[in-house]
Amino acid sequence: MGICPYGRMIARTFGKFPPRNVASGSEDVALFAGGFALILFWLLYLFLILGTTADNFFCPALAVIASIMHLSDSIAGVTILAFGNGAPDIFTSLVSRGDEAIIMFTELIGAGVFVTSMIAGTVAITKPFKVSLRSLMRDACFYIVSVCWINYVVWDEMVYLWEAVSFILVYVLFIVAVVIMQVYDTREQTLKTRIPSVPDPDVLHTYLANRDTGAIPKIPGRSRPFGLHAKLDIAIATELERAKTRGDSVRLSPEISDYVSDRPKGLFKEFFYDINPISEEDWKKSNKLFKIVLIVRSPVMLLLQLFIPVVNPTVEKRGWSKLLNCFQLCVTPTIALFLLNVWQTTFGNLPVMPVFLVVGTVIAVIVFLTTHVDRVPKFHNVFAFLGFLAAMLTVYLVAGEVMAVLQCIGYACSISDAMLGITFLAWGNSIGDLISNVAIARRGFPRMGYAACFGGPMFNTLLGLGLTYGIAAATDPEQQTKIRISDMAPGCLAFLLCSLVATIIYLNITGATARRSYGGLLYSIYFAFILIQFLSELHIIHPLGTDHRPDL
Repeated sequence: MGICPYGRMIARTFGKFPPRNVASGSEDVALFAGGFALILFWLLYLFLILGTTADNFFCPALAVIASIMHLSDSIAGVTILAFGNGAPDIFTSLVSRGDEAIIMFTELIGAGVFVTSMIAGTVAITKPFKVSLRSLMRDACFYIVSVCWINYVVWDEMVYLWEAVSFILVYVLFIVAVVIMQVYDTREQTLKTRIPSVPDPDVLHTYLANRDTGAIPKIPGRSRPFGLHAKLDIAIATELERAKTRGDSVRLSPEISDYVSDRPKGLFKEFFYDINPISEEDWKKSNKLFKIVLIVRSPVMLLLQLFIPVVNPTVEKRGWSKLLNCFQLCVTPTIALFLLNVWQTTFGNLPVMPVFLVVGTVIAVIVFLTTHVDRVPKFHNVFAFLGFLAAMLTVYLVAGEVMAVLQCIGYACSISDAMLGITFLAWGNSIGDLISNVAIARRGFPRMGYAACFGGPMFNTLLGLGLTYGIAAATDPEQQTKIRISDMAPGCLAFLLCSLVATIIYLNITGATARRSYGGLLYSIYFAFILIQFLSELHIIHPLGTDHRPDL
């Protein structure tokens, strides 16, 4: 396995590779501990960047793109929006190469165990609720079939191109099932809400008054598209639209319904207001921990706000900020060239960087001269595509850095690649989902937060493995790729199946009611899973599915 730059730095510092030799040969244990603490902090900061980019820039852009493409909520939820939520996992798997594939495989499966047990259990404990049993059975059964098929494919540690493509096709089949159920439910809802034919105008008036959905509350537009509540607002707005379609009554919490905007007016005032990395609203409503997070992430947040355009349908003017958007048109394409390390590329004798800078500047000037500060231009949705590409590039580059740092930590601490995937990477990529899903449940939408605990990890696993192995197999002359899976992989797959089966059994017994005892059941499954993996890592017990006998 190649050593990442951090590993070489540690090697140069000590002359040998710690911590295997810390007790016997390291010259300065304190220096090593300090360096390790810095690397660990850098890893946590990278996870914060991934979550911030996905929540504040990726998800809003994908929501707008889904609207532009006129995708139904069901299709958008299991495709584009699922991609937005799972972007860190997807790109982490895509940047993995060689031995890193072990980290990637166990991360995708380990994150599935974490999400379907810890996050789903936390949602149930936070706010017990009634589950949509049909949707749950559909999602859980597809997930079980997917896990069984993955186990069959990787058992011989050889993946053919058709097998990698089959992972993607399984998810396509899941999308088809979602669409068919949605069409059936919509047809039934239409029959139920059909206006009766009655001769008495008073009766008809009473019926129309009772079926009026205008009372469904809407989220008041926030003053800026960036903030701790960006992803949450989009999720709630989507659920409100679905409630309106179903004719359900929804009550918003006072925190949302009593919101008052403080957005300033004026070209420059608006610009400086939008690039401020810490909004006054987030600061006032955050506890001490989140205030620390706001301060720590402010440098990278400032850069992201400057260079990634955002179109957010839940905020005032959909995120239009004239001076900031024009600045982004000018510099964002050029910055992308530097990040991709292609800024020295030439077309003939013409360097590409000045061309991008000049073209971007000309377009920015035209937009500036033809738009108004207080009116959203008709072509504003185009910025969503530019923001999507910029956010995707950011997530991809940060994911590559995450893999490098993880390799360094594993090398320095003698932690196996599989354990890194199960713990650091799975927790880091899933902690944002935990916070957002629990927040959605507390706002009164536990079913929405719970549903994301099954569709999301299934999307990440099937697409992550399918694309990664598919690209590797497609580049091979024999259209196959040799893979390595850890001894911990069978245990990960077994506990993921255990979590899914336990969910099906429990909810069928309780009449589809997710009680707090359900959360305790899922917690116990995950704690047993992580305990066995830690004991296996410490060589106290053998990993599940391995033979304890020595090789003959």
